[in-house]
Amino acid sequence: MLKEFADWMRNQGASERTVGTHLPNAAFYIQEFLLYEQPLRPHEGVSSIGMFLGYWFIRKGAIATPGTIKSNATSLVKFYAFLVEKGMVTAEQLEKMRKTIKTEMAHWQERARRYNNPSITNRSQVWF
Repeated sequence: MLKEFADWMRNQGASERTVGTHLPNAAFYIQEFLLYEQPLRPHEGVSSIGMFLGYWFIRKGAIATPGTIKSNATSLVKFYAFLVEKGMVTAEQLEKMRKTIKTEMAHWQERARRYNNPSITNRSQVWF
């Protein structure tokens, strides 16, 4: 599926640099997050974007910054647009995911800032 996604991006006119950004982000999401506890197939994870970007990625990603959260969100929107074209998720599911990203992005980025702030020693202060 990841090879198909890369080919799809190229067919959409994406540069190799763009493919090189979005493919690893999608691979991490699929191979790490979706398989972490109860394995999910990619089309089953469309509604889990908030859990991934707003919590799991910040704790487990080891690279969570406001910028990497935004980059991963962009990658996942592209990945799910690919899945819409494959008929694996609906356009409505993708739109709902986009709305979640739009409304929650600033909150997720602030969580990442707090998580990476060494002066915050009480981790409960990160997640509000």
